[in-house]
Amino acid sequence: MDYHVSSKPEQRGILTGMLLGVSRRNGNNFWIQHSDAQIEYVRFKQALLAQITRKAVAVSEKITPKGHRVWRIQPKQIPLTRVLIQQLYSGRDRAISHRFLNWLTPQGIAIWFLDCGSKSFKRRNGRIHALEVYLNTHLSRKDNEIIVAYFAQVWGIHWGVIRHRNHYRLRLGTQAGKAFLAFLAPYVPPCMLAKIQTSSNTKAATYGSLESKVKE
Repeated sequence: MDYHVSSKPEQRGILTGMLLGVSRRNGNNFWIQHSDAQIEYVRFKQALLAQITRKAVAVSEKITPKGHRVWRIQPKQIPLTRVLIQQLYSGRDRAISHRFLNWLTPQGIAIWFLDCGSKSFKRRNGRIHALEVYLNTHLSRKDNEIIVAYFAQVWGIHWGVIRHRNHYRLRLGTQAGKAFLAFLAPYVPPCMLAKIQTSSNTKAATYGSLESKVKE
């Protein structure tokens, strides 16, 4: 796992990925909540945020109305967080823009996928014959199309937009999906490796030069 938080672009990229993931706005700051089963992932995020904010990051236990235990991460507000929140949100809703997406780094993309991504194996006669990878954005078609254009232009990754229930999400087929998961692999903590593993994973050669395109 290769995470660097020493420079402003790296910190901004990680925070951007977190804000696009399962975070919720709290004024000019945010909080994150995960299930009890993801406590190791919570600790991973807590450590990253402590390095970025240079402050202790609180993690509190909550019990949902259905009796499930969850963990909430509440980082201290810093100027960088305030700026990113103001760029992403219009009132209570997210307003996706190419400008905001441009802050993403491979680390930020990995966190976004670990929060909101999924994969599905297609079977034929009891055998896996295809893989589909999804980024469950729960955004409008317009916002998803902005994300598609960003990934195509900046990373050479060509997502498709499909309707899923009352929202839209992004989809990659077998070969592009395997290459995308391999690209994320260096930035995935051990506790979340199952999210990117496939039965016939490929090497990261397809997107091996992507990181050089990160905007400074």
